[in-house]
Amino acid sequence: RLLKYIVLRVVFIPVILLNLTPNQPFTVEKAISGERFDHNHNLQADADALLPLFNAMPSVPIYLKDEPILKSGTNTERGVAYTNCEGHEFPSIFMKKSFYEKVNRVQLINILKHELTHAWLCRQQLMAGHDERFRQKFRQVGGFGN
Repeated sequence: RLLKYIVLRVVFIPVILLNLTPNQPFTVEKAISGERFDHNHNLQADADALLPLFNAMPSVPIYLKDEPILKSGTNTERGVAYTNCEGHEFPSIFMKKSFYEKVNRVQLINILKHELTHAWLCRQQLMAGHDERFRQKFRQVGGFGN
């Protein structure tokens, strides 16, 4: 049994790793069947431009989605965006498409800073909502509000 387990790990883990392209993590798009998310290159570029504020954190994929935003199951998110932190190494951000289409530039950048703060904490396995660590980092990157 132990030998079989070791053989499976030795054979399959390298195969999986070889099929991953650098900087192309397994995305939520592939993980959640039946849902469709839009990827907007301008929105992604805006988010990526903020990464130096987060210790040069790797890019966090951001997706637009029609309302309502469902975090999991039937838990409807009432805000305009949220960060998925289920895989601590590869967080992703979801934003309501209707919000993105009508938001002004200041609001957009602030929401991106907010969600990137969640992603930054997520990558450190410190995701805990809007606690003091969140508020401190969010203020540090120039975010306002909560």
